[in-house]
Amino acid sequence: MILQIQAQTRASTRLICHTLELPRSSFYHAAAATTTQAQDKHLGDLIEAVFKRNRRRYGYRRIFHELKDHGVVCAPARLRRLMRQRGLRAIQPRNYLPKTSDGRADRPSANLLAQEPPPTQLDQAWAGDITFIPTDTHWLYLAVVIDLYSRRIVGWSLASHMRSELVVHALQQALQTRPQASIQGTVFHSDRGSQYGSSAFRAVLAGAGMRQSMSAKANPYDNAWSESFMGTLKREMLQGGCFADSTDARLEIFEYIEGYYNNQRKHSSIGYLTPNQFETQYHQLN
Repeated sequence: MILQIQAQTRASTRLICHTLELPRSSFYHAAAATTTQAQDKHLGDLIEAVFKRNRRRYGYRRIFHELKDHGVVCAPARLRRLMRQRGLRAIQPRNYLPKTSDGRADRPSANLLAQEPPPTQLDQAWAGDITFIPTDTHWLYLAVVIDLYSRRIVGWSLASHMRSELVVHALQQALQTRPQASIQGTVFHSDRGSQYGSSAFRAVLAGAGMRQSMSAKANPYDNAWSESFMGTLKREMLQGGCFADSTDARLEIFEYIEGYYNNQRKHSSIGYLTPNQFETQYHQLN
């Protein structure tokens, strides 16, 4: 009986290979996947799942650390090969070119971060910036506040105008996320925009016990941190497009900042941790 089945199998194999005009050896080669091929298939599926979950925002370095967090260690060269085989190409960053920091702020503040080393603790220095957000119907404007030590976005505000209320609301939201004692003496750095030089914004800074700092004139690199975040947000969210309307923009930006950027996106500058992970680790050590 067994010999009869084997004979029928060989006959079927010959017929298939003859029909497809293939040598019989190719059938047996394709049918018997090696251990390495099976491992590549499993690992490739994991890589593709991470890639799609992060909406093409992760390259091989961040995927490497994401897999490592879940106990899967893979050589970077192998990871790149599997991504290439599956056509997984991350959104490519553009060359970063900061804009001019000149502005119309009345009595611009001194640059307190000039020649200073990077922050070594939370709430030592914050930075703020404004960018435009396109929709199908009109422009919106986004203001953010970022902790320069953890890279966490601690406050943000979205509006259809660029009045001082925009940056005031972002700062007020940031102040609500931190204990009052931890922000006494915190440096708030920005460009020389009139919104940051307004009496309303400076009053909130003074009430919180914070110190204001502004970029030097014609020195765009002084506020590179927050400008870099704005570029990352637009590149990873919009990819050259725009939002449908203000409701769509607000929901998507909330999900990106609070759900993804602070909580899931790994940063190379903080050891491939997320900002929230980095702050949790900081509090555990301190």
